[in-house]
Amino acid sequence: MRSVLVLLLSWPLLAAAAPAPPGDGAPAQPRPGAAPAVVYRYEVIPERSRVSFSFRGGLLLPQEAFFSLVRGEILLSGGADPFGGASGWIRVETGSVKASDPLQEVMLRGHVLEAERHPGAELRVAGAKPLGPPGRRGRERDWEVEARGTLLLHGGRREVALRFEVDDTGADLYVRGEGDLSLSDFGMPRPTTLLLVPGSDVVRVSVRLVARPAPRPGRP
Repeated sequence: MRSVLVLLLSWPLLAAAAPAPPGDGAPAQPRPGAAPAVVYRYEVIPERSRVSFSFRGGLLLPQEAFFSLVRGEILLSGGADPFGGASGWIRVETGSVKASDPLQEVMLRGHVLEAERHPGAELRVAGAKPLGPPGRRGRERDWEVEARGTLLLHGGRREVALRFEVDDTGADLYVRGEGDLSLSDFGMPRPTTLLLVPGSDVVRVSVRLVARPAPRPGRP
């Protein structure tokens, strides 16, 4: 049976933007002794996953694009609360942005994302808290969970609040969710339409991920 992990991202920006550490958007490395023992590990399947975004153009028409290269990892701990030691990261390659119009694609890659200077964008999460006991449907268990994360984007870093539901059968994890993001909070210019009319500063980000079980760290 398929397992479904529904991730509802809300993006209230809670801290001032700061320069990202060296290796703009490089995957987070756990600090020695900081994380509890990992029991379950999942890897995002790039060819089955997508992170997309949309914004309003000059005529209030929605414009859409997506990233074709997505990677990530989800780590869960054991016991009654698998989220107490949960962590993970999702990374997109900004140069992989795709749009229906080639000119818009070039504008997003070079003008908004500046992919050559900032090749990666990443969301890192460490720790989560269930808001109640899990629900059960046969083998499936589902939780409503909240967490804090760090978003690394365009050389800036912001703390974000996350809220998501988890439905786990022990098979693949399917991730989806959405939230709003203000480009100006990361020093990013507003996208322009084909008529050079500035679009909205706020973009709607949608996440659609599929993750599969993988060996735990330190195991073959």
